[in-house]
Amino acid sequence: MISLHPIDAARRRALLLVLALALLAPACSRERKGPAEPPRAPVRVAFSEVATVPIELSAIGTVEPSARVSLRPRVTGLVTAVKFQEGADVAEGDVLFVLDKRPFEVALREAESNLERSRTQAANAEAEATRYEELAKAGVASRQDAELRRAEARAAAAAVDAFRAATVARRLDLEYTTIRAPMTGRTGSILVREGNLVRANESVLVEIVRLAPAFVSFAIPEASVPALQQAMANSSGPLPVSAAAAPSGDAGATGNGEHGTLSFIDSTIDRATGTLRLRATFDNTSRSLWPGQFVQATVRLGVQEGAVVIPAEALQTGPSGTFVFVIGGDDAAQMRPVQPGERVTGGRIIVQSGLAAGERVVTDGQLRVQPGAKVTIVSEGPGQEAR
Repeated sequence: MISLHPIDAARRRALLLVLALALLAPACSRERKGPAEPPRAPVRVAFSEVATVPIELSAIGTVEPSARVSLRPRVTGLVTAVKFQEGADVAEGDVLFVLDKRPFEVALREAESNLERSRTQAANAEAEATRYEELAKAGVASRQDAELRRAEARAAAAAVDAFRAATVARRLDLEYTTIRAPMTGRTGSILVREGNLVRANESVLVEIVRLAPAFVSFAIPEASVPALQQAMANSSGPLPVSAAAAPSGDAGATGNGEHGTLSFIDSTIDRATGTLRLRATFDNTSRSLWPGQFVQATVRLGVQEGAVVIPAEALQTGPSGTFVFVIGGDDAAQMRPVQPGERVTGGRIIVQSGLAAGERVVTDGQLRVQPGAKVTIVSEGPGQEAR
């Protein structure tokens, strides 16, 4: 058996004591410092503010011409001339197409000849009826012969009327070989050229649309109908409507565009979509609205003073409804339920309740925010320094 020397045993105990103290030192240090603070979420914030804002309804609409005509010939014939350029503006009465006139000139001369012959026959029949009337009075001719001649005279006069009507019809046919613009507007593609045979009331020659004025058709949700009705009741005239090129992002920004008035409200709500169809009329003298174009249509319902507004991106939706994250003076985030109102210009939204003016709301980074946790503000509203 090997026994340890007393001095070696003392050294061993001292070494074990040092190791134990070394292991206990970090744990004691952690107990004194406490748990580490979690990292702060970086966010962007903006200030809620009080403003006088317009109350508007916005929707994507489609531009429609105020009139559209598919031009067709009224007689069958061969196209001999096209008098305009496709896509050109034309005025009412401008000559657009010319058909071959020769068959219609021949038909008119024939009708005029028949009319002249019938007039001569009617004059002879009238003279004969008058002569037999006198002979009957003198007792030379019978009353029956006189009445027969009078009937022949009336038939000849009726024939004159028929040939006169036929002459008018042939003259109209000749006029119809010159096809004129029925209204002022812009032409589309020319669908027939010289040498084409066109049929009466069938062949489409060209389409003409009237660009000024122009219509914009759009739909608003069923929930917005009461606000529209209230605005119409309070207005002394048609509600103003603006239309501009449809924006790619913010649904509330319409930019500069045409200004018109609300001219039509559909009588029923479309149950398939839950929307009400509206139509506005625009002078469109600048031709900025084009048929088939998608535009942002905005109906001005009125003006609200003293409204609390925030950027629309600050509004969040949760299981309990809509809310915003409000940053207090200690940079801690609070979840605040709010009642949103209408969207207004500038990408803002009205807050009906739940928020006061001058409060900081999170506009970006909400997914990283925990209620009650502190955040790092990387950008604040206008006029504030980022920290």
